Amino acid sequence: MDRTSTFAIVGLLVVGVGFFLVLLFTNREKSSGTDVPPEAPLNADWTTAPATDGTTTANNVTVTPKTVVTAKHAYRNGMHIVAGEIPLPTPCHLLEAKGTASDDKKAVAIAIVSSIKTDEMCAQVITPARFKVSVKALQSAKLSATLNGQAVTLNLIEAGADDDLDNFELYIKG
Repeated sequence: MDRTSTFAIVGLLVVGVGFFLVLLFTNREKSSGTDVPPEAPLNADWTTAPATDGTTTANNVTVTPKTVVTAKHAYRNGMHIVAGEIPLPTPCHLLEAKGTASDDKKAVAIAIVSSIKTDEMCAQVITPARFKVSVKALQSAKLSATLNGQAVTLNLIEAGADDDLDNFELYIKG
């Protein structure tokens, strides 16, 4: 091989390596840019992940705008009874629920609040916590709920006449 062929081959290799490095670094810059917001998870229930855009954190629990609370509902003896279960981030968290009716009894507001009962170390294990609220209101009253001050969507499953709302199971397929 003569000298010109060797220089040509080395030159092509240097250009190829340089082109590869340029592509590598431009892809890294694009992926680390802050202009593009992260995609929302497919299952956007409330989660204990660190807060990202569109979420708020209260009592160590992150609530996303698409929070859905599934519960059983019954209307018995002039009372709306709502009983459900919410996953909490640790067994040290407590769940409190309170229901109030509007003055005209046409609306029911349910406030669900989670709090931590201790400052000690606690295992990060998702723990289901149950709540039950009874509110006297009209049968046609509109029900709404909040979780740690953030509005949530209530997914109510009508309870049967013989369902015990103190000891219930939420069997949800899908």
